Amino acid sequence: MAEINSKDLFSRTPTYHNDADAAYLLPNDPIEQSRLIDQHNGIVALVKHVIHAPVSSPNTVLDIGCGTGIVTRYLSSHFPTAQQVYGIDLSAVPSQPSDTNLSNLSFICGNFRKIGGTDPRLSLNSVDFVYSRLLLCGMTDWPGYFRVKSGSGYALYERGGALQGLDLDAGLTVRKYMEDAGFVDIQRWEFRIPYWRVPGADSEAMTEHLIGDKWGLYWHMIPKLVAPMNFSQEKIDGFRRDMKRDLQEEEGKEQLFCVTIGRKPVL
Repeated sequence: MAEINSKDLFSRTPTYHNDADAAYLLPNDPIEQSRLIDQHNGIVALVKHVIHAPVSSPNTVLDIGCGTGIVTRYLSSHFPTAQQVYGIDLSAVPSQPSDTNLSNLSFICGNFRKIGGTDPRLSLNSVDFVYSRLLLCGMTDWPGYFRVKSGSGYALYERGGALQGLDLDAGLTVRKYMEDAGFVDIQRWEFRIPYWRVPGADSEAMTEHLIGDKWGLYWHMIPKLVAPMNFSQEKIDGFRRDMKRDLQEEEGKEQLFCVTIGRKPVL
């Protein structure tokens, strides 16, 4: 963070994925990559584990919406006997020198809704463990998302634009989606991120990440979120001012973060 000029976080013109059919709202530029890593570290500190699902020896693992690939690389090393660990994202994942040591690791640039079940690497009934985190800004077909292989495990991490087809309460509603898709052994954990500083708390890093929209996350999201409504720039500027006000430090204000896991039984 020290190497990034704070003015650049808001004044920059970020780049985005080029899939016209995907609703994902966030950038893919280097600043966003840095924000995602900061967010990952904060989430792990909050929930204590990268994965909660009791999966021991999956053959094929899929990380949907993998972003920087930081979790995909963890899954690759955590499941060394897995034949394939795939990370899929709308944007190309920057390579790392350590990737050469992870023989089962592969990244796929594409839209899972388009290539899931058609790409030979992602054929139907081929994936044993599916992981995703914070897809609420891009997933428009949650029921379809949960049509996965029988016997597979799911670990979903979500933060709880109708016109965009997004469910911004996915963290609260995903259990119902999983039940409707036939999942069993569903478990859910709730973690609260306070919008006031509590030194030494597990949530401390995420609190710092969120207060005041430090990274410009919502600043750049707002215009894309309301784009279908054709608001004027003046109106959008007003939304941004309201957002900055609402995200200031305030005791008693919290954000809910949910972890949900489940298993698709073997038929």
